[in-house]
Amino acid sequence: MKKIALITLLSLSVLFSIGLVFNPHKAIGSKETRNAGKSMPLPDSVLQFVKKTCMDCHADDGNFMAKGKVNFSVWDKYDSEKQQDKAKQICKELTKKSMPTGKWRKNNPDKLPTQADIDMMCRWANNLQN
Repeated sequence: MKKIALITLLSLSVLFSIGLVFNPHKAIGSKETRNAGKSMPLPDSVLQFVKKTCMDCHADDGNFMAKGKVNFSVWDKYDSEKQQDKAKQICKELTKKSMPTGKWRKNNPDKLPTQADIDMMCRWANNLQN
């Protein structure tokens, strides 16, 4: 009887530990999906650009490292401050032409951002200021 109780307790402990390790919910205090300030959805023009040029990498099913920088699949879960920071960085990267990356540029010449696209994205980023 004691063996069964011990095995049961051990099994439950292991299952509980596994549940903690593989829990899909964000930990309290996680910076990934803060909701402190009111977030703003992407305007249609920005959304169209993002779909065409960014979401191959910066979305849930995109590149692990890229979506770690900005993930447009969860944009609406970012608080306003995080959206502002991300938008400024997007403008900076587009202006320097470091985004999209060289490999993506080579493979998608028809989707490259024009100077008008970059200007539009930077205007949007600057207008997110509170």
